[in-house]
Amino acid sequence: MAQDDVLVAGAGPVGLTAAHSIARHGVPVRIIDLAEGPTTLSKALVVWRRTMQVLDATIGYEKFLAAGHEAKRARFVVAGKPLATIPLTNEEHLLPAGVFIPQSETEKILIAALAEQNLQVAWQTKLVDLAVDADGVTCQLETPHGPEEVRCSWLIGCEGAHSVVRHHLNLDFPGESVDHRWILGDVEVDADTDPHETIIENGPGGIVALFPVGVSRWRIIANGGPIDPQHPRRDPSEEELQAILNERTSGGWQITESYWRGEFRINERQVENYVHGRALLAGDAAHVHSPAGGQGMNTGIQDAANLAWKVALAWQGAADASLIESYQQERHPIGRDVLRATGRMLRAAMISNPIARHLRDVALHIGMSLPAVRHNLTEFLSEETVTLRGSCLCGPGIKKAAVQPGDAFPDLAITVSGKRVPATELLRGHEATCIALGDVDCSALPDHFGASDRSFPLAVVPIGPGTEIADIDDLAKALGLEEQGVVLVRPDGVVATVGTDANQIRQYFTRWNLA
Repeated sequence: MAQDDVLVAGAGPVGLTAAHSIARHGVPVRIIDLAEGPTTLSKALVVWRRTMQVLDATIGYEKFLAAGHEAKRARFVVAGKPLATIPLTNEEHLLPAGVFIPQSETEKILIAALAEQNLQVAWQTKLVDLAVDADGVTCQLETPHGPEEVRCSWLIGCEGAHSVVRHHLNLDFPGESVDHRWILGDVEVDADTDPHETIIENGPGGIVALFPVGVSRWRIIANGGPIDPQHPRRDPSEEELQAILNERTSGGWQITESYWRGEFRINERQVENYVHGRALLAGDAAHVHSPAGGQGMNTGIQDAANLAWKVALAWQGAADASLIESYQQERHPIGRDVLRATGRMLRAAMISNPIARHLRDVALHIGMSLPAVRHNLTEFLSEETVTLRGSCLCGPGIKKAAVQPGDAFPDLAITVSGKRVPATELLRGHEATCIALGDVDCSALPDHFGASDRSFPLAVVPIGPGTEIADIDDLAKALGLEEQGVVLVRPDGVVATVGTDANQIRQYFTRWNLA
């Protein structure tokens, strides 16, 4: 390993995203993991739209869709009676709201993207110690070939809730543990099932959530009641899982085979700062919370994508330390909000008092009948509500426009060569992108994104009459533009600034010394 490489610790979805997203900018990366190889378990089961938008420039959403099933609806049942079915699809979008896909398949897609960059994970390699100084990090590793000392310019800890990086930085992980037992099972079932929907059933026996892993393979998550200090943690038997299905569900579910059974506890914790000089934290190493809503892996992947381009520019000498500090400003509030929202969902599901449970169910019935509530729930799940508006990295936008700096670049339908495609395809193959709508002169813009000869290229994509992409109306309307304008899109798919001419892009670069 060269002295100035970036070292990523942890090769789950977050670490793989970090390594891939840094390497795409030409920065040398090494990624290590203690495990013998990629997970074979389903673990995190959904990739939401916001994550697909973040990755789409280099990993098309079609790859996730081909390996999974589109998330089309969520069905809620109370005491065996249908409460509501919430559609997750939206005609305004071409990207799916989400894709039900086992984590093992998500990791295969990310590992394949790494392989295209001639990168491989160093498995069976453990980070055992580290020392951070002003210029980098000295790391002690245990590898299959023996101990190794390496020096890296940046260390990114993506090794989950028991992060070695966080531990060796002596960081507190404030929060709390939820005093309930939770039961998990991945099972094959004989039932009339739909792999495009998730089912939440609630009744006197407690809540059970059912998520499709495949056509007839499903994930069961059930509340096992308060923790009994007299009984140690134990994995449920297949008979216990079947009893839960018999008592709490109305679909006639019959287990024919079980693949993975376990008991887990929920922690809700977040470190106060994700940035510690040359050592950085992302994903579960920085925040853990309830699995409600399937937000954990997605939040971590978005952490990694946000951090990666900033580390790349810093490594290239094309940005100063304040750009790295913006990672904390942008992503810590997102993690905090996810922690709070999933915590509220969890506690609502754990209500055991019969009167309180009845009041909750009545409130759910009323709320789910309101279009605004259903819309807000769909936006939360698909992570449409995730925004970086107000970040120090946000330039000017157009007032009252639907899309503002800090939002994900939209996936509105546009026509390219006679085919309707998501607007995110405009970003594909580019490291940073300037969208030029209409007759706007971009000739004076720099050809790179960053104040260094080594910084990565800026692609200018013209849209309008006389170009390959003549359809600009819907996109221009969403961005608040009329006849012409420019949109600068960061490497993580986030809108940086919107203006009527290229001068605003130049001003943005000057402000952050990016050109």
